[in-house]
Amino acid sequence: MKQTNQRVDFGKRELTFFRYALPMRDGSVREGALVCTEEMGWGEAAPLPGWSIETLDEVCLFLRNGTGEAPASVRCALEAADAAAWPLHHERVPANALLRGSEEEMLAQARCALANGCDCLKIKTETIKAGMLREFLRSILRDAPGGCRLRLDPNRAWGFDETLRVAESLADLPISYIEEPLREPGRLPELISKCSVPIALDETLRDIRPRDMEIYKGVAALVLKPTLMGGFAVCRQFAEAGSALGMLPVVSSCYESGVGIYALGRFSAVGHPRGLGYIFLATGRCALRALGFKPFCF
Repeated sequence: MKQTNQRVDFGKRELTFFRYALPMRDGSVREGALVCTEEMGWGEAAPLPGWSIETLDEVCLFLRNGTGEAPASVRCALEAADAAAWPLHHERVPANALLRGSEEEMLAQARCALANGCDCLKIKTETIKAGMLREFLRSILRDAPGGCRLRLDPNRAWGFDETLRVAESLADLPISYIEEPLREPGRLPELISKCSVPIALDETLRDIRPRDMEIYKGVAALVLKPTLMGGFAVCRQFAEAGSALGMLPVVSSCYESGVGIYALGRFSAVGHPRGLGYIFLATGRCALRALGFKPFCF
């Protein structure tokens, strides 16, 4: 791991931060900053290129100077530094596997996840033509004789009419939801009322407030990403507002290191004392198990 470190006086709270670069299995490099408080709490500020507003250089500049408004990933890191003290209301954390890459790569990933007992898969669909999606999903389901739930993520790649056609073609398959399919997100309320497959919100949550959730009544799930949304407190507000409307909170990682995954897992296990349970979205069960959580598939 390549890293640089610097100690700063962040107001009344002294912080040390370490800039890191970690190689990924696909050949890319994930970069971020690990933040350690004087109480020895750890958090991770790892803006996701292409999705975060701030850059890693801007994160490090803020951590060095402590002036201005904290970027979203920094707020996430500072709140995560207290994660070890969060009271847990759930001993087990539900998880699903993430499939991404070419069709062949995703089929291999699916077989591996299913062989390890996972029965819920999130699928990045951008490499699959919409007209071929049904047959691809049926290929996955043929390897899951015990049953499997699917969550689809087109990353806002589909038009409105195209989404309705694709959803209709998949209506008889075990699809939990399609995550933010529209290139025109302003038509999401209309889509929610017409689509034959449930819809989940992701990117839209960075543009609205928890009190706006009534506009999206009928949504199946909220994909909560503390790194992008500005921390765990705001994600909890969305989770509570959405749960009151029957929406499932799904806590999602943004390819953080083990430090960030630990905080996400703790947040998922905290849930809510009145019975609100979060669903932790992970790339695999091993990361949670290694960090001391007891994952189970949802």
